Amino acid sequence: MIKKMFLILFVAISGLSAQKEDLPADLKEISKKGIDAIYAVELDKAKEYFEEAVKKYPDHPFGHFGLAMTKWAHFEYLDDESDPSLDKEYYKMTDSAIEIGKAWIKKHPNDANAYMCMGGMYGLRARLYLMQHSWFKAYINGKKALSYMKDSLKIDPNLYDSYLGLGMYEYSAGTLPTVIRWLSKIIMSGDAKKGIEYLTLCKEKGYFNSEAAELILIEIYTQHNSPYANPQLAVKWSNELRKKYPFHAQMHFVQIVSLYEAKMYEEAEREMLEYVSRVGKHPHYREKYLSRIYVALGTLYMAKKNYSLANDYFEKAKETIKKEKHPSRWGVWGIVRLGNVYDIENLREKALELYNEALSYKDNWGFKEYIDEFRSKPFVVNSLPDQLPPP
Repeated sequence: MIKKMFLILFVAISGLSAQKEDLPADLKEISKKGIDAIYAVELDKAKEYFEEAVKKYPDHPFGHFGLAMTKWAHFEYLDDESDPSLDKEYYKMTDSAIEIGKAWIKKHPNDANAYMCMGGMYGLRARLYLMQHSWFKAYINGKKALSYMKDSLKIDPNLYDSYLGLGMYEYSAGTLPTVIRWLSKIIMSGDAKKGIEYLTLCKEKGYFNSEAAELILIEIYTQHNSPYANPQLAVKWSNELRKKYPFHAQMHFVQIVSLYEAKMYEEAEREMLEYVSRVGKHPHYREKYLSRIYVALGTLYMAKKNYSLANDYFEKAKETIKKEKHPSRWGVWGIVRLGNVYDIENLREKALELYNEALSYKDNWGFKEYIDEFRSKPFVVNSLPDQLPPP
């Protein structure tokens, strides 16, 4: 029995070490165009490219993965992570794409790109669960992503795009919040420094995922009070991305967060006001984004201890909820921040009213643990400057 088990293991490893199967040139080209369109937030164009890929290669997971990525981008970029129906659509799409991927790998066990696709699909699911603070689901999906990415690199060690998933897993598992540190100790160990190394390798040598790795690194380098923070480098990279995408609202906001964390407050304020001026005047600057930029301005003025202006902008963020079908995470966080301002001004009863109001909305983002902390203990001025994005 033991010999049989070792034989099965040897066959599996040998299969992964055999001659790799390359991605068809036209599928590679179409997919690159689709991914570039996602970064440019031209999602209709991205959908067309990936539909073309599916039409030409219906059994290969790459096109299906691309369509799932496009849906994920719609959820994160256009709807600002605030429409619960979209994440359900995304999970449904990835379920289908994963089954297609499994079937393809069974017939093509040496297709490194197929393994990378599978890892990417599980990786995005893990990221979405992390954003929703669904820690155990994030772990399950992250573990599967890690396994597929490692398999892809066994077949093709030079498939640098696979280091995106490895890097995200190592960093995320290595920096788990204190509230779930037990999970890290028991089943989910990670090395944050190694994660950053993997992401840097993908940024420098990846074909599909270079910009994705760069954006994740900027996110890491702008984590508030993190031992891995490097806001100056984040500013440099985000400035370069702004030159490449001058009318890209997401890249603009990445730059704003970088400037804020680098304490370049005058430059951050200038960019924030420029951002506001573009809303409604440029197609990439959607009215949906007003809540985020109002919260950003309010947080900036809190850091500068201009509580009157901070109050005004948090009130504006709060008002955006009335116009939204699904309250945005930024709009709800604006209510929490408004409570923070009242706490600083020693208006505790008013602050508690606002914290309770924020809790009245369905918590799709894991805010409760943070709001409960403010309810039990007032927010104090010594906490400033605080992080700009919601937790």
